[in-house]
Amino acid sequence: MSLKSAKWLASENSDQVVIVDCRYNLTEPTQAARDYWQAHIPGAHFADLESDLCAPKTLHGGRHPLPSSRQFSELLSRLGWTKDKMLIAYDSEGSGAAHFWWLCHYFGVDQVSVLQGGFQQWLNSGFPVSTESPHLNPSPVPELVPNPSLAVTRDFVLEHLGRRLMVDSRSYERYMGFHEPIDRVAGRIPCAYHYDYKKVYNLPGEYHSTDVLKHHFSPIPTDRGEAPIVYCGSGVSACANVFALSLIGIPALLYPGSFSDWISYADSPIERGDAHGV
Repeated sequence: MSLKSAKWLASENSDQVVIVDCRYNLTEPTQAARDYWQAHIPGAHFADLESDLCAPKTLHGGRHPLPSSRQFSELLSRLGWTKDKMLIAYDSEGSGAAHFWWLCHYFGVDQVSVLQGGFQQWLNSGFPVSTESPHLNPSPVPELVPNPSLAVTRDFVLEHLGRRLMVDSRSYERYMGFHEPIDRVAGRIPCAYHYDYKKVYNLPGEYHSTDVLKHHFSPIPTDRGEAPIVYCGSGVSACANVFALSLIGIPALLYPGSFSDWISYADSPIERGDAHGV
């Protein structure tokens, strides 16, 4: 099971578990680090979205380009991770931990779980917090090889447009093109279904039961025999939908560059207004 409870983590917290704080804030990127130093799970390491979990921005690739194998390997080394240890990620609203989970699988690291309910569940359970930096004991840099079959490129999406199931994970306003607070163009990739990633949670970061998730995703026509392509603004929050789909046995592909990469190409078609949606 890819979800672990706060109670489990409190009892299993040892040298064999590497805890990763994946909180982030898109509008104020430095806020997440301040939140971490104010209070975090004892022993947790902070992984910064902008500097640790994505590569430098270029013309294409979106606002949060995939990190290189070397970059992600060096991060895991800095955290002291080895193949006999489990990684467990948490954040405050769910998608940051799911993003770290997806990156691990993309780079061939399967020993990773997400903390159900995130940091708030830890607090609600009455477990202690820390303001201290964890002890760093770097491990040898692992040799990680990405699995490109878990991700798709803009060219792949363009080639299969209208013929491959697409899921837009952003808010309804952004999906419809009514309001775009982050990217320079409003709208969506044509023919995409709308599934706001926040709807996979009962509370922020607390995933619904598998029965509820099956009902939630039931309008998606999954009988085509092809994994749906999931995207958002920059490939982070979409991972919550990818993770939720994995909980009910539906494999999904991530478009890491997502809409911010899509609009970096002048000839990418944009759709607005009514279309698929739930």
